[in-house]
Amino acid sequence: MDPAMHKSTPRRHALALAAAAGLLVAGISAAPTATPAHAAIKKVRGIAMVDMQRVLMETKQGKAAREKLESSSKAKQKKLDKKRSKLEADQAKLKNLAGDQLMAAQEQLQKDFMEMQNIYMTMQQELAEQEGQILEDMYKKCQGLIDKMASEMEVDLVLVRDATTVLYTDDALDITNDLIKRYDEKYPKGGDAKKGK
Repeated sequence: MDPAMHKSTPRRHALALAAAAGLLVAGISAAPTATPAHAAIKKVRGIAMVDMQRVLMETKQGKAAREKLESSSKAKQKKLDKKRSKLEADQAKLKNLAGDQLMAAQEQLQKDFMEMQNIYMTMQQELAEQEGQILEDMYKKCQGLIDKMASEMEVDLVLVRDATTVLYTDDALDITNDLIKRYDEKYPKGGDAKKGK
């Protein structure tokens, strides 16, 4: 065989690249067409909105829970105010002391101040836990009611109406009034469901 036949030339490179490209295009053309990802998505029949803040504020259970929290908060605040008044009185007495008596009084005042801070932090934590339990209970009850309402109204999506997440909605989509009515009927005293509901 002539050695010249093995020499690489620009033309041979071009032909080889063209042939490879042709095979690649042919392979792509023969590949099966992918099914669009959105083909399996179900069409939404309807959308509704619920203002959970109104549910918490306007249902009988919500009102009762709020009154209970306010009562508990006032009792805890009264205890805190009593502690604060004593601290202020003890602090006023410091000007009449000197030497070891002043140092001892200041140390005791510092301990009392730390105790008052702990009382305040505990009070805030207890109130937050009470509120959290109420919210969790009411949300669970609302979920069951909303499931039934959505089925009856042929709605596939129920969103929480909130200005921070929903920029606009038609008021006709809001089912809060109906939810509050059904909630009060099923949980008239905020406890277990009323029989037959």
